[in-house]
Amino acid sequence: MLTDLQRKILRILYNYSATRRRMPTIPELEIKTGKDEKTVRSVLNGLVKGGYIKCDSGDTQDIKIIMTRDYDSPFGR
Repeated sequence: MLTDLQRKILRILYNYSATRRRMPTIPELEIKTGKDEKTVRSVLNGLVKGGYIKCDSGDTQDIKIIMTRDYDSPFGR
């Protein structure tokens, strides 16, 4: 199950890719979430480990969204 912050960052990634045709930078994610760089990177790593996003290079511009729904939630299906 995703945390609120994970869900928020995943939503930001999806919205940026849909409206701006690019992924947000780390500083943009910091501004949007109000969190520091270490926290943002930790959440992104958690999303990778959870299979929600894929990123081979460590650069946010290379992020690919794998799934946008939290299937662990009983209400996510």
